[in-house]
Amino acid sequence: MSKVTKYQTGFIVALKRELSQYQYRGGEFVFSIGVLLLSMVTVAWIFTSGTLTNLPIAVIDNDGSSVSRTYIRMLEASPHLHIVDKLSSPAEARELLEQASIYAFVLIPKHFTRDMKTGRQATVVAWYSRQFLTISGTITNSLLEITETLAASAQITSLAKRGESVLAAGVNSMPVQLELRTLFNPFQNYQYFLIAGLLPAMLQVFVMVWTVFLVGREFQEQTGARWLAIGGNVYMAIAAKVLPVFVVASAISIGCVNWLYGVAGWPVSGSLGLLLVGWELLIGAHIVLGVLFAGFAPNLATALSFAVFFTAPAFAYAGITFPQYAMPLVAQFWTYMLPIRTLLRLQIEQTEIGTPISNSMPELLVLVVFIVVPLPFAIRRIRTRCTTL
Repeated sequence: MSKVTKYQTGFIVALKRELSQYQYRGGEFVFSIGVLLLSMVTVAWIFTSGTLTNLPIAVIDNDGSSVSRTYIRMLEASPHLHIVDKLSSPAEARELLEQASIYAFVLIPKHFTRDMKTGRQATVVAWYSRQFLTISGTITNSLLEITETLAASAQITSLAKRGESVLAAGVNSMPVQLELRTLFNPFQNYQYFLIAGLLPAMLQVFVMVWTVFLVGREFQEQTGARWLAIGGNVYMAIAAKVLPVFVVASAISIGCVNWLYGVAGWPVSGSLGLLLVGWELLIGAHIVLGVLFAGFAPNLATALSFAVFFTAPAFAYAGITFPQYAMPLVAQFWTYMLPIRTLLRLQIEQTEIGTPISNSMPELLVLVVFIVVPLPFAIRRIRTRCTTL
């Protein structure tokens, strides 16, 4: 029997052993897949709207004029804001703010209209909670835009009454304008980076935890020597062990990409094929790391703890929700140890930016490094540990 045939036979025998174990213990695997898919669907459903709309605020109108009522109508017309109550005192509004019933309240002071018409500084005061960073940012941007629009309108009206044309009045009211042009994600849609980032982040947890569980269980049950003997060698034994995980995870990844950029119709500015390769390399990287963790951990519980510690908070360090370069140096170093960070960077380049394939190749090479570098250490550790059982 040639060496290749021997390896093929060992792999097939080892794979049959793994599949037979799924017949008796497959409920755990099916349950894990069910939890993963349910979590993915839940996350996608939560962020279905994609943008923040109808954020509850309150208004206190101490002026009671037509101008103040116009300002209130402008607030209500904003898609991001929704006036849930019109109050009479700041104390009442502050109580609602502390209860999180509203996210902000706006105070229109007395003599608001008079000050605007006489050329004095008219001030609208808004209180908001900065604890909710994304929400407070959306509210303040909307308030600034609406207030500036009202101020410009009043200035144009005043200049027009002095005999200037509407066009000249518009120029004189705002002699310097800022023109902002959004290159990527112009819709400010949270789906494009939250859902697209959370799905692979959830998948990597499943892949690594389940790989650690499968390998670590051999050590826990002291069947490592038999496992390697059935496979013929450590390479075939490990390959047969992780193949079902790779196949299932690959099917889920292909389904996610097809759903997001096919069924849901999300825009793709680059190569979808390159993105799929990146997802597959992410799966392979976490399988190798899972084998490595299981091999070096003293027991299964510790190995699973390491896997959860490595994967669960990874999304927070990926630079999607918080800029990487604003992190401490230790945190920045940690981000480079996470494969998910590289995949999300590749995903943004290919779906939103439209980066040429040649410029995205470094991300693929980094994912390959996550596989190639730890693989020899994982194989050597598994061989040593199984032969000493």
